[in-house]
Amino acid sequence: MDQPSSANDFQSAFVAKLVASFDRATGGDLVREAGLDPATLGRSAWEGQFALLSHGSDAILAYANRFALDLWEMDWQTMLTTPSSATAPPEDRATRADLMARVARDGFARHYTGRRVSTKGLLFLIQDVTVWTCKDENGAVFGAGAFFSSVKIL
Repeated sequence: MDQPSSANDFQSAFVAKLVASFDRATGGDLVREAGLDPATLGRSAWEGQFALLSHGSDAILAYANRFALDLWEMDWQTMLTTPSSATAPPEDRATRADLMARVARDGFARHYTGRRVSTKGLLFLIQDVTVWTCKDENGAVFGAGAFFSSVKIL
């Protein structure tokens, strides 16, 4: 996938797929929770003051908005080759794996808090995170998503 820009409508079709999968998995409303503008969905997700990320079925990151890219100190091309497990420091990966197993079993988890690490070694705490299994309208899994706005630099 190309980096969101005006040339590709800020990947609004993919963002719409993420939003719909969030709503199906959690029973929530990501447009409302994130303050997204439905008329400019892709752009409002890209420019939002929250992190919206997803990985594919291969657990390699597939999408990260600008807030998330800045937080993890990576560019779009780096993100596309990063295993989602690498977003957590090595000593926290077992806890992250437990979270992902719970999400796989239950479909989503809310109010998660955990440490993460940027590509340059900056440690930070993500708080009140929602993680969900991304499924399309036919129930086919296409990965997992995460949404949060609360971050504390450690």
